[in-house]
Amino acid sequence: MKKVLLSILALTTFVFANAQIVVRGVSPAPIANNFDFTWADPGGGDWASPDFNQPNTFVEDTLMIVDDGTTGLNPQGNPLSAEGCNPLINDLTGKIAVCYRNTCQFGTKALNAQNAGALAIIIINRDPEAIGMAGGNDGANVTIPVVMLSSVDGAALVNEMQNGPVVVFMGNKLGLYANDGGTTTASCMISKYGSIPKDMADNGYNFDLGMQFANLGSADNDFYAVASVVGPSGTVYYDSIAPINMLSGDTSFIFPGNATSFAPMTNTLWDNGLHTVTYDIGIIGQTDEDDFDNTISSDFYVTQDVLSLAREDASTTVVANSYPQNHTSSYQACMRLQDVYPNTSTGVEGIYFAPYNSGVSESLDGIYLQGEIYEWDDAWVDISGGWNTVTFDVLSAVGDFDWDGTSSSVNGEVVYAPLNSPVILNDNQRYLVCLNSFANDSIGFGYDNTPDYNANYSIYQQPIGALNIDGATWYTGWTSADAVSLGLKIAYDVNVVELETIEGIVYPNPAIDNLTISLEKGNGYANLSVYDIAGRLVSSNNVNTNGGIINVDLTKYENGNYIFNLNFEDGKTTNFNVVIAK
Repeated sequence: MKKVLLSILALTTFVFANAQIVVRGVSPAPIANNFDFTWADPGGGDWASPDFNQPNTFVEDTLMIVDDGTTGLNPQGNPLSAEGCNPLINDLTGKIAVCYRNTCQFGTKALNAQNAGALAIIIINRDPEAIGMAGGNDGANVTIPVVMLSSVDGAALVNEMQNGPVVVFMGNKLGLYANDGGTTTASCMISKYGSIPKDMADNGYNFDLGMQFANLGSADNDFYAVASVVGPSGTVYYDSIAPINMLSGDTSFIFPGNATSFAPMTNTLWDNGLHTVTYDIGIIGQTDEDDFDNTISSDFYVTQDVLSLAREDASTTVVANSYPQNHTSSYQACMRLQDVYPNTSTGVEGIYFAPYNSGVSESLDGIYLQGEIYEWDDAWVDISGGWNTVTFDVLSAVGDFDWDGTSSSVNGEVVYAPLNSPVILNDNQRYLVCLNSFANDSIGFGYDNTPDYNANYSIYQQPIGALNIDGATWYTGWTSADAVSLGLKIAYDVNVVELETIEGIVYPNPAIDNLTISLEKGNGYANLSVYDIAGRLVSSNNVNTNGGIINVDLTKYENGNYIFNLNFEDGKTTNFNVVIAK
């Protein structure tokens, strides 16, 4: 069954996150911080919830978990009764309802909570991220605020609820305090990469610093803003701007090219390891009365040989902490690559990625996945004209890999696949690096949902990545700013040797019970692997290609589309698409 997240695939034009809209733990102290969230915006037409864009639109009250009386646990181990898919049996009058995402529509959960007296509802995602929510059949009848939190933040709230009352604020805080400034992660620029090899970084890697923040207080004030980058050996970059005169409700845009901007970064030598970008704002001569949103930080890593939008993990590959998917047949998750700061013969040897099976078995055994590196030579320059001006018509494959899951493959963990032939990278050449699944709707790929590339997307006017669902349409990604956990293993002084292919034909095609593979020449022994359209390995055996003719018995194969791969002893390869129709 297709996993329907109706709003997630909408084409988006980036708008900076509104710093005045927050979801924040008020008490007790262990949860007193801001949470990443999404909310039911009535502007989309499928919700009748309050509009958080309007000042003084908020709810602050005590949390209470819903109970619809259903017995048992869902696949995540949470009570089915707390999904709120049926009319509730507990009284939520004057409370903020808390429920889990799993089976029924978001609007249905919210309406059931509303009917039980709730002032608002928090839906806890089953994944470690907050996603867009479609109202579905009942959203138009929901008049209470609806927000979603990640599984991680939701668990923190639920765990604290075991110790006593938990109070949360959600909504627009503009004017609630006299002296208050705020910003968001989506309003602050970050490193262009979550991981970049030291040799690349030392060859001219610098990135722009920039942020947006607002005077959310009722008083006019003078603010300061600070940007810094700190690495293993100390401060790499520091700049401050003050005073910034702001009336109540004003927003300051500190970005490259604006009248107010941070100084350019000019670092020439980078240390291996963790680097942290931090933005701080404050009020000159006043105490910020609500300073939870005054400091924003993001991390990136200078690595030995991994280039990625995702951050490096402890095993020196890439972080994968989220596995979104929404397809029924094929799925491509891609990253855009352009600024690579290459030395002579800098190339890609292989790909790190995190395959994930959300099916009942959660097994990767027999799963076949592919990947490509394309030179992306379409004529578009940037996204200033909207995402619909970005085309994918001139994609020239320059590298690829194949990966076969085994019984020892761990679901969701990062794996490595060498390219069939290394690819030399050229600076200022636009590339699209893609992970491909031709399996059913249960196979997806990992993402690192912590880096927020929203501000980069807006300022640089370049895609962060791209997403293709079921071969139909290209999208900006699950959001316009997410980081697929796809790491390029970089090598230097790469000598690229083209992988030779063996030409041949198959007949008859479509076939019934027998298939003949005719090659241009015999080439010794080869491994013949057959995959179905879902990417599952159907058979694998060694064949003798001397004489150039291979006869294949198809009597045990079911009707369908298959890929026949031949890998020869000398490294040559070929493959054929075969239709079996009995």
